[in-house]
Formats: sequence, C-alpha cells, structure tokens
Amino acid sequence: MKEIKENWLPHLINAVPAAGFGKRLSLYTIALEGWRRGLKLKFFTLDDPENKLRIRYTLSSDEREHTFESSKGDKTTDLAYKICDNKYLTKEYLQKAGVPVAEGKSFSEDVSNDEIIEYANKLGYPLVIKPISANGGKGVVSNIENQKELEDALSYVRHELDYPEVIVESFVQGNEFRFIVVDNEVVGVLNRVPAHIVGNGKSTIRELIREKNEERRKNPHLKSRMIKIDRTVTDLLDELGYTLKSIPKEGEVVQLRLTSNLSTGGDSIELTDVISPELKKIAIEGTKAIPGLTVSGMDIMVDSDNKSGVIIEANTRPGLGGHLFPVEGTPKDIPKVIVDYYFPETKDVEKSSLYFDFNSILEPLINRTAKTVYVSPAPTGKVFGKKYIVYGKLQKVGYKVWIKRQALLHRLNGFMEDLEDGGIAIVVASPKKEDVVNFKEICEKGNGRAKITNIIEENFDKPVKIGFEINKTLSKEEIKELEEDTIVLEKERDYFKKKFTQIETSRMWRYTSPVRTVLDKIKGK
Repeated sequence: MKEIKENWLPHLINAVPAAGFGKRLSLYTIALEGWRRGLKLKFFTLDDPENKLRIRYTLSSDEREHTFESSKGDKTTDLAYKICDNKYLTKEYLQKAGVPVAEGKSFSEDVSNDEIIEYANKLGYPLVIKPISANGGKGVVSNIENQKELEDALSYVRHELDYPEVIVESFVQGNEFRFIVVDNEVVGVLNRVPAHIVGNGKSTIRELIREKNEERRKNPHLKSRMIKIDRTVTDLLDELGYTLKSIPKEGEVVQLRLTSNLSTGGDSIELTDVISPELKKIAIEGTKAIPGLTVSGMDIMVDSDNKSGVIIEANTRPGLGGHLFPVEGTPKDIPKVIVDYYFPETKDVEKSSLYFDFNSILEPLINRTAKTVYVSPAPTGKVFGKKYIVYGKLQKVGYKVWIKRQALLHRLNGFMEDLEDGGIAIVVASPKKEDVVNFKEICEKGNGRAKITNIIEENFDKPVKIGFEINKTLSKEEIKELEEDTIVLEKERDYFKKKFTQIETSRMWRYTSPVRTVLDKIKGK
C-alpha cells in the first residue's frame, strides 16, 4: 500500500481533513478544486422534514454560480435524477436508445409473488431481484438459481425490507465495473474486489487482516471501512479449510468475503487506462440515453473478455473516492474534470496548493448553529513552501508560541512539530516567496530566551492548510487509539441523534407538549 500511496495525486496527499473522509470525499474534493482556482465557495444546509443533515455547496465566479450535491451539479436536471432514481424508468430509457441491458420486467406493489414467480420461471434462472427505488445496492439479491431461492428473496425484499415494487431480470455473469462519464467522456473506471489477504509465509490470517486494516486507515476513502472478523468471514474461512490462526504461504490469496462491497473490506482498482473502447462506448451511450444526465456513474456487468456488457444501474451523484485513492491502479483527478466542465475559463488558472479546514467549516452546520458558511477566498498564485529544522534550547522557553505568532503576523500558512531528535520542524508557505525565504531569519533570531544552534533548510512542496498550527507528535499507538475512539464516538453520536429525532417526531412527544409547556413555566417562576 505504501507504494500505491506514493502514487496518489500529489495535491491531495495529506490535504483531506477527517471531515472529508469516506462519503464526503466527493463533496470536499470538488469544493477544494474550485476554491483553489479562486472560485467563491459556500456551504449551506437544506430544511428537512426528518431532521436529516442535507449539506449543499456552491461554487461561483463573477459571471455565474453553480450548486452541487456531492458530485452532482445543477447541470444534471431533476428529470435525470427522477429517471436514475427509478430502475424501471432507467431501463426503459436505455432500451429505447438501444443500449444493452439485462432482460427482465418490473412489477408494481399490487402484483402477487405468484405472478412474479410465473414470469421468472419462463425467463429462466439464474436471476436477480432488486427494488425499483432503492440505491446503493440495498435489497439486491443476485444469482438466484431456483424457485425456492426466488421465493425467499421475494419475501426478504418485498416484506422484510419493505420494497414492494421490484424488478426481476436475468443474472449476467461477469465483473461489475463503475464507469464515471463527464460531458460524454469516460474519465474513471473502477472495479471492486472482495475482501482478501495475501500470505507472506509468516503471519496468521488474523495478523494479516490487522496489517491490512492498518493500511486502509491511511486511505481517506477506506479509513472507516475496515475488514471485520465476523461470522461471514469465519464461515468462509472454514469452508476454504482455514482458521484465523492459519499461516498462508508467500503470495497465497485467501478470500474473506464473496461480495465486493468496499464497506465490508473490498478493494478499489482503477482501470480507466486499460478498459476497452467498446465498454466505454456503452457507458457514454447509456449516459446520453437519459435526458439531462451530464455527470453519471454507470454500473456495467462486464463479461470475462472485457469486450461487452450490460448496464445494470445509472447514478447521478457517483462517489469519486475510489478513483482518487485506489488500492491499485493510477488515480484519476475527476474533481478537476468536473470543475473544468462547469467553469472552463478556470482551466489554466495557477491553482493554490493550500487547503481549508473542512472540520471547522462543517461544525456549525452539523451543530445547527448556522445554515450557511462562507469559506475565505484562497490566496491566488503559486504557493512557495520551506521547511526549517531548528535545533537548540527550544523547549519551555516560549519559542513555539512565539514562532506561531510571527507566522500569523507575516500571513504565512503552515505548522510546527517536534522531532524525535529534539529538533523542531517549522513549515511555512505563501504565494509571497520573499516572506517565506525571510522567515528563516526570524527562526534564527528567536524570541530572546531560546538559543539556536543550527537550522537546516529544505524545500516543501506538499499541500498546506490555511493558518498556522503547533502539531503534537503522536505515536502510532496513540494515533490508532484516537482514530478508533473517533469512529466509536461518531457512531454513538449518530445513534443518539436518530433516537432524539424519533422522540421529537413521535405522537407521545406531541401529545405531551402542553404538559411540558406548563412545567417550563413553573420552572421559570
């Protein structure tokens, strides 16, 4: 993974704050791309009857403004969204345009299971059943091989999951690829591989899973998507003749799951550069078939020869994280392509390498203390960076606090952190090269109490956050513990928010409103 990480897009390495990880990667990276070009950036929330947090953002120049929801901009029409949100409508439009799709039929709520089974038996097995309106693979049951399995699947999807409107279609053997199309051009192709580990002849399967999860934590797209050791994993290992204590041979691949979901430990492989023109054409023609669809994520089931396939789903706001931070393959800068499409006049603008603190931007929106947050404009022009490694008597003499004050006074961005050898690394960056170069003299001079013995100067060309911070250097164990605690706390927060919303919208809460009002007045007195 280390080798792959070094191949990630340089302008995004270490430039994604925690709030931009996972599902918010598309939102953050497109907003960042526009902001770095000098576009005005605004985040805001929409009112929601269920009290869900619905964050949107706008990018604007002096001439125009565009609104975005994740990767979907306002050039994608409401009609396109309506069509893609309904798998039956999607299939109708694709078939009408002659785009290859799996053979099948949709069934409304009032059609009985017996009628569906009768049709399915005529169509032939294996089959797929999926809800008409669900997204993200919810309720999709694949490779149904007989009537008994179909009956179980219908009961599960229509009754347990409460998706009464379904589609039944032929199951197409092959690999599922996600094609990203922007303005009639394929700019990303992703394949997802089920969770697995590769043996080294020394470590147990449990140890290899732990090591792989350590690498996934470094990936902004996979950080919270760990390989969990559950019954599904242990049952499959048992079926394959392994246990968690088994030591696979060097290079031996051991499957941990059969499904390719990234959320359960799957890997993302970027394949844009090697995919066939025939498949790219299917994705482009599928996008053209849906009126008003300008940016799409086309899910295509591809045959073993990678020459033909059928579209199984169309998406209006595809996730970009797997393309930006793939486990394997060359990353694709899709946010750049999207901003090029919406603001073509900014293509040749000298972009800043700075980035903003997304955590502090989202905080007032998440806490409902603000409905709109404007991001201060990015400094324009090329950013120059230097790292000054300072040695001497620096601790407990106020040197670091003084340096931070000086950096802010000179409008420099960067950070400072302690080194294991006793030195201090000071990174400063700004479009004003002279200010960056002259800061070395300030570091040498010190605050009067510090005694500087040596300064090493290095160029620094990585992204830097706006502002200046004093970073505390943590051990690997401390970092891992903090990350795990954060994930647990976020889940607990989401759980209690959901419970609170359920209470607020319950009948009992409404019925007892007069009683609470009286009690509040009594407390007030």
